[in-house]
Amino acid sequence: MSDRQYQCCFCKKGMEPMGGHSHRMDPCALVIIGYWSLAPEQQLSQQYFCHLECFKAQIGEEHPLYIEEMEPGDQA
Repeated sequence: MSDRQYQCCFCKKGMEPMGGHSHRMDPCALVIIGYWSLAPEQQLSQQYFCHLECFKAQIGEEHPLYIEEMEPGDQA
């Protein structure tokens, strides 16, 4: 069992690293990439964690999440 702790960046509730999630894909990681238009070695990145349902609530229904239709190993 991992001792790593996660917290949703939207609702601020703690998240278990394995099992007991509100969605089958939780915990989710949001990766922010700064300087996106530059070469990968010049980019900066940081991860935030969230519940998928919290993320969906923030972006709204007009932005479908195709990730929910994917299976492990699929690429977007």
